[in-house]
Amino acid sequence: MTESNTDNNDKSLIASDGQIETARLVAESPAPRTASSRFDQIVSRWLDRTDSIVYAVVGLCFVIGAVFALVYSLWDFWLSLSKIPEQDQPGYVANTIIKLISNLLLVLIIMEVLSTVTEYLKTHANSVTPFLFIGIISATRGILSIGARLSVEKVTLPSPEFTSDMIELGVNAAAILALGITLTLLARSKK
Repeated sequence: MTESNTDNNDKSLIASDGQIETARLVAESPAPRTASSRFDQIVSRWLDRTDSIVYAVVGLCFVIGAVFALVYSLWDFWLSLSKIPEQDQPGYVANTIIKLISNLLLVLIIMEVLSTVTEYLKTHANSVTPFLFIGIISATRGILSIGARLSVEKVTLPSPEFTSDMIELGVNAAAILALGITLTLLARSKK
């Protein structure tokens, strides 16, 4: 009698294990597709493709804009050098070179934004890193233009323009330092 009770207990355990397994399989199986989920998938695919198309068009516009900005920068530099005044005005050539560098940095900023668009099209994920680079390049551009202007122009030390330029230089330098630290921290967190 003891043996039959044990067999019955084993059979009930097996039955309950089978029921547990069946319940687990039912819980893990995907829900049957309804018309609503199919519609959601179609709309999601369509929106994703539209998103990619818009990003591609924006990227193409950035390429065209960067090419035009580069050509204009070089053309403007050439025209400025060809019109050097007979009597060399103080800093004319230096200002022309600084203007070229500033324009080239603008092209670099456009290309950095383009790389963000390209990266999004490849991975469908946004990254903060390119925008940090853009901020660093913009602040560097500001420092170069102020530094060039101060080196060419005769500036009296107590003037309000000089004070304003010094504040702007300090803010740009602080921005470069902060963005550089942020880039370093991001790189360490990815490791």
